[in-house]
Amino acid sequence: MGTIGKLQLTAETVSAKIRKVNNLKLTILKTIFEHRALSVSEIASLVNLSLPTLNNILAELVNDGLIEQKEKGESLGGRKPNLYQLCDGVFHILCLEVERFAVRLVVLDNNNIVIHEGRSYSLSLSKDASEVSQLTAVIQQFVDELNVDWNNINGIGILMPGLVNSAQGENQTFFIAPGFNLQAHLEDVFKKKVFLLNDVKAAALSELNFGAARGLKDVLIIQMDWGIGLGILINGEVYMGHEGFSGEVGHMVFVEDGQLCYCGKRGCLETVASGVALVNRAREDINQQMPTLLSERYDVETLLPQDIIEAAHAGDQYAIGLIYNLGKNLGKAISYLIQLFNPELIVMSGKFAAAGTLITLPIQQGIQTYAMNALENSCRLEVSTLGKNGSIKGIVLFSINQYLDMLISNNERSY
Repeated sequence: MGTIGKLQLTAETVSAKIRKVNNLKLTILKTIFEHRALSVSEIASLVNLSLPTLNNILAELVNDGLIEQKEKGESLGGRKPNLYQLCDGVFHILCLEVERFAVRLVVLDNNNIVIHEGRSYSLSLSKDASEVSQLTAVIQQFVDELNVDWNNINGIGILMPGLVNSAQGENQTFFIAPGFNLQAHLEDVFKKKVFLLNDVKAAALSELNFGAARGLKDVLIIQMDWGIGLGILINGEVYMGHEGFSGEVGHMVFVEDGQLCYCGKRGCLETVASGVALVNRAREDINQQMPTLLSERYDVETLLPQDIIEAAHAGDQYAIGLIYNLGKNLGKAISYLIQLFNPELIVMSGKFAAAGTLITLPIQQGIQTYAMNALENSCRLEVSTLGKNGSIKGIVLFSINQYLDMLISNNERSY
């Protein structure tokens, strides 16, 4: 990050004029990064600069190795314009994809190029803040095992389940203690900026910028792993809610006087339509001697949702039935969301996307049974195609935008 460092010089070392120019460069970098690639005229319009001034700054950014001309844009009648985009490797983000029982780490750059391949480690999410030592330990283990150049890491981006307040840097579901702030703690330990985001918000950002929702306005993203969450795109933007807690559909009561959920309520959607619900039901039935490939291929005590999906793809009728019943419950819940939001698209994301039509067909049945025809007919259902780094791309986008905002703000305060 040496070249970027030149754009954040302190008030003691450079004049106010140079700091203002540096801030213009940072603003242009952020504008290009947010749009992935832009022509000179598009940049000039977005940052409100004259073309001569902008061309001079762009030339300096090219010379510094921060941006490059790599593509041709759409022609409006003349020659196709050159498009500027960030060079590979301008920013490196250490990403953590935290789940209920595991965490996956990977390093990506600003163009989503994998710098260090992902590795997964066991981790049990806890409400107790003292257990955050698990998280710090796996970060250090990953850095040591892959010989990560710490000087090249611009920040740590963490996507995780729970009530994540990104602005405050805290998770109000996990790692809780009076006066404890997860973001501040990790920044103190690793001496890097840390950026927290709810896992479903990260998935929504990814689908909006790189996936099925690109170019669309009103989309819902159903993220299904161990739990279930909802990403909401309204008018082409991720809807966060007042404190960033929107989309907690997993804890809407779905079954009156149903099973006890870990949140303390009974009958939450997660008790009948989630990875936890799927695995719990399979364990109960296997212990009752249910004939299934699951008991032959897997240890029932360490059974995972993806194991059940794999067995279903292998033709196991029991596993297919489990996923079918889960899909119908989920379809009923989604029908309520369709009538509330009137989306043009619903995207199935997370590990259950691997189930494909095994889950989308019963979801469609549930939607057709419970949603109003006019609303259901105007909405389509798709499975995410972003793959294993799908949500990771969202946290990279979020982290770099936040990092650039921080640099710009710091420079402005030193004028």
